[in-house]
Amino acid sequence: MKNHPAKLVILVAVLFLTFYAKGQQQDGSVFERRVNITYENQQLEHILQQISWQAGVYFSYDAAIIDPERKVNIDARNKSLYTVLNQLFDPDKFNLQELQNQVIITRKTNEETGILESDTIPVQYFFLHGKIVEERREKPIAYASVSVLDKPIGTISNADGDFLLKLHPDYIRDTVVISCMGYSQTRVPAYTLLDEDMFILEPVSIRIKEVKVTATTPERLLTNVRENLEKNYSTRQRLLTAFYRETVQQDDNYINVSEAVIEILKSSYTNMGRSDLVRLIKGRKSPDVQPFRWLNFKLQGGPFTIVQLDVVKTMENFLDKTFQNQYKYEITKVVWYNEEPVYVLSFAPQSDDVFPGFIGEMYIQRETFALVHASFRFNKNTLTEATNTMVRKKPKSVKARPSYVQYEVNYQHYLGKWYLSTVQASVKFKIRSKRDKLNSEFHSVSDLLVTNIQTTDLKRFPNDDRFNQNDVFVEQLGRFDEQFWGNYNIIKPDEDLRKAFKEP
Repeated sequence: MKNHPAKLVILVAVLFLTFYAKGQQQDGSVFERRVNITYENQQLEHILQQISWQAGVYFSYDAAIIDPERKVNIDARNKSLYTVLNQLFDPDKFNLQELQNQVIITRKTNEETGILESDTIPVQYFFLHGKIVEERREKPIAYASVSVLDKPIGTISNADGDFLLKLHPDYIRDTVVISCMGYSQTRVPAYTLLDEDMFILEPVSIRIKEVKVTATTPERLLTNVRENLEKNYSTRQRLLTAFYRETVQQDDNYINVSEAVIEILKSSYTNMGRSDLVRLIKGRKSPDVQPFRWLNFKLQGGPFTIVQLDVVKTMENFLDKTFQNQYKYEITKVVWYNEEPVYVLSFAPQSDDVFPGFIGEMYIQRETFALVHASFRFNKNTLTEATNTMVRKKPKSVKARPSYVQYEVNYQHYLGKWYLSTVQASVKFKIRSKRDKLNSEFHSVSDLLVTNIQTTDLKRFPNDDRFNQNDVFVEQLGRFDEQFWGNYNIIKPDEDLRKAFKEP
């Protein structure tokens, strides 16, 4: 039996801390700026002058290859500069390059004809914003996936359905896939996100009679998952870039907001004996949030422990053949996931003697038997027994017990294999102290979002760079940095989280 019932270990200590945070947003590409321009049979030079005035940009081009007196028609209302310029200059024939507030227009050719060679121009990423809602624009869709087709680049929407995707200009004409379990998938050219900011997904259900489903049993389904690991998951080491956020609330007040860009050296999914390694690239904690009394929760392990929630890699006990007879399984339905039918396999312990005991469900692809999603929580007996393991330090007068532990794991498909995509861990604790007249609930949420996958020759991270299970995440971070994120993809803060961020 596994000896790691608590994926996130909570430390309770008497501390007096004050944090402040400020949301920050970096400027994106000048091509994102909106313009309104309508002309008929007007000279190109005059139209560019009007665009320059509206968008606050300058244009550079060779008059020998672009006729400034050419008469054109244009009708663009609240459109991005990128869209307008592509109406004026055929994107199959011309390149648009950005240099600070200057747009350089060159003709595409196999020879070097540009005003500046492309490798001398600093790359300015696009910041693509949007909101994902159900049909009729009523309900925001949280944690929907927004990714570039066939590339390991993406993000997810926040609790309000909002997302922010930072995209290299080389990918602006690629396809962006917007998807969420239980909804139809939407595919749009990336550049349309410069002009559109509302995306509607329609709920879908799958009728068993419309899908050819081979009769199977839960036991056979689990066997197929294990037997197809090598086919479905990477057998080579990969370097993953990821965004990690950790928040802690005491009742209704945020007492900690910390986040970081990390790298994960992920070993083969078929090598269960080699653990994944984690190191911090950039990190910060909120300089100020709501003050709190007496107690502070520290999540021990942070990014390290949440990476261990890759249940396929760690072969959690509800997947492990050794412990299969300690769980009861049921195939409850078939739903759509990334336009493919998947079995929904529910599970629960056979008895209270199973420790740790998880209740949850797995989504398993009907054709390939890849596990693509898992959500699970501690059962009541495990919650009770896990208290001593999860609470490492607390005042003698304080009573602390976990009241809720929930995990969710998703996988993404890239170059024929499935990789870890997103993980969320939600842990609640009840805290009581008669002496201090304290009766509070602490709620910690940890989110991991994998934003890039690369091949690598790395064998290990240097020991000094590694983030270990005993490390406390917030103690490894530096001061607030306005220009912190650069071009890394993150999860956009939701409205509640933005309220926790204050101007200094």
